[in-house]
Amino acid sequence: MRFVFVVLALLLAGSTIATAHAASSTSKGQISVAQVMEMATRAQSDAAARTTVIAYLAGIGETTGLMMSESQARGAAPVHCTAAFSLDESVAIAALSAAVPDQALWTETAATPIIIADMFSRGGCR
Repeated sequence: MRFVFVVLALLLAGSTIATAHAASSTSKGQISVAQVMEMATRAQSDAAARTTVIAYLAGIGETTGLMMSESQARGAAPVHCTAAFSLDESVAIAALSAAVPDQALWTETAATPIIIADMFSRGGCR
């Protein structure tokens, strides 16, 4: 799982190199809310940013599902959800905006845990 986040972080970092004042990762190296918000904004007119956002969100969704399946296969209690997982750019942006409304905190707030928690919440998972 860590590998997926490293790859996604590199994708995000690579696509922001062209911008002089691009958002950075958190001081712990996690993908920040600022990075995701910037990529989502740029994705409206920049194909590379759009690809990055899609790859990031797909990676989160796929990894979350894989980790749930793998943990159950290894004997953990299954997670029960009342609805299917869903994740798209608008849902992720809404979750990040609601969880961290103060933009001053975006650069030091990790985005991925917020998005995953929102997915579990919307899916009614226990």
